[in-house]
Amino acid sequence: MKTVLKLLLEIGFMIIGIPIFLTLFVVGFFYTLGKHLIKWDYKVSRQFIPILRSINLVFDGLANAGAGELLNDTLKIKNEHARYGKWYETISAVTGLIKLYEKDTWLRRFLKILGKNHCEEAITEMQVYYYNNIFTKR
Repeated sequence: MKTVLKLLLEIGFMIIGIPIFLTLFVVGFFYTLGKHLIKWDYKVSRQFIPILRSINLVFDGLANAGAGELLNDTLKIKNEHARYGKWYETISAVTGLIKLYEKDTWLRRFLKILGKNHCEEAITEMQVYYYNNIFTKR
């Protein structure tokens, strides 16, 4: 019963949040664009690139949450900590963690198209701290 209530609460947050956040995004985007075009100091790197990065991170987290079990099963991930499926971690970072703490996978080798050490570089400082403390305390 508690799980159903949590699910309903998340659905409620989504129903309320999506229109509010989208409205805030659109208004804020055009406000910032107008403000800096008037001043003639608009920089793509200040507004547009972070927006694109945010969109990429949203879909990366969504894919990780949605396909976590599929990736864990397909890649035969055995450890109980560095696993796919957390919405707040990127697939690349988890792939890098799995290489560090368990094994190399075909997915990491494939993701090298994004950069030679893409998966290892995708690991955040927080993840390094967290996973180092988990794996050293075993």
